[in-house]
Amino acid sequence: MSPDNGVHIRRARSEDYDAVMAIGCMYGGRDYLPSLYPKAMSDPDIYPLLAEVKGQVVGFYMNHILDGGLSVMKRAARVHPFFRKMGIMHELSHALDRHAATLRPGLQYLYISATDVIASKVENEYTSVGYGETQRKSIICLDFCIKDLSVSDVKDQVSSVTTLGYDDMKLLLTLEDVLDKFFDSRIIFNNFVGYRCLESNIKHFVDDNKEVCVTIASSTKTQDKNTPMAMRDIDMVTFSEWYESEVGLVYVLEIYASEGSSEHSLQAHLWRQVYFIKKLKLCDKGVVKVSYGPNVPEGKVRSYLKEVGISKHSNVSFVDAVLFEKKL
Repeated sequence: MSPDNGVHIRRARSEDYDAVMAIGCMYGGRDYLPSLYPKAMSDPDIYPLLAEVKGQVVGFYMNHILDGGLSVMKRAARVHPFFRKMGIMHELSHALDRHAATLRPGLQYLYISATDVIASKVENEYTSVGYGETQRKSIICLDFCIKDLSVSDVKDQVSSVTTLGYDDMKLLLTLEDVLDKFFDSRIIFNNFVGYRCLESNIKHFVDDNKEVCVTIASSTKTQDKNTPMAMRDIDMVTFSEWYESEVGLVYVLEIYASEGSSEHSLQAHLWRQVYFIKKLKLCDKGVVKVSYGPNVPEGKVRSYLKEVGISKHSNVSFVDAVLFEKKL
């Protein structure tokens, strides 16, 4: 496509990596695209587009097909600073809309996410085309240095945390009473992406750089976690994801707690994640991005992380992640 404004939109390719990265670093150096890009180019569920002006790559945007084809989410939007306010993002967005239209009639939902800062500026625009806010979660971003992490004495405290595999997650997603406790809207909102509680999404939770951990209420700790009875007594679920970035390791932690969940479980989950960060040995420093819902006390999150060496605030302006949904 070659509109009158000289912008050419085409599908991104693996060999465009350097040109896309040259658009500029996003999200204060915590950008996930450099890590995701190589995999995205071969993922049949990702439709990546770039914008060129006179042969220079100046914009990028992609559709991510989720929920087994029920949903599409626009992700990783960016335009080079020198080429903003030229309508390039609108060109990319319209091209993605045309791609999404080819997925009908199976496609039922469209998603876009943003920080609360951006959401406050674009909400009217989103609303005018049929989107509505469906999820909002608080976020804490804290910098860390590996050498400062004090995790040598936490093994006993984290022993109650269990890592789930594919079959464990498959079972969990069949238990309506468990989903009612943690995901009553049946959407798992992790790292600015909304996933419906479907088996087809397990690959986005359990992968080489992603884990799911749970704690089971003390009265049932001796039970096998693989039984429905034990699963029904889960009191906290955490999803983690990690990748290398310009600022070092970015470790994303999503906490879902049942009403009345214990502070011991929260401490165990947080300390287990910090123990794991140190074990990864990927970078000397980085940032922990913790997102949490209404049953998780922010003060306790900060306190437990401070006890193991993470307390420095990252330079971010947002405090919430916001998900917008459009039903087709």
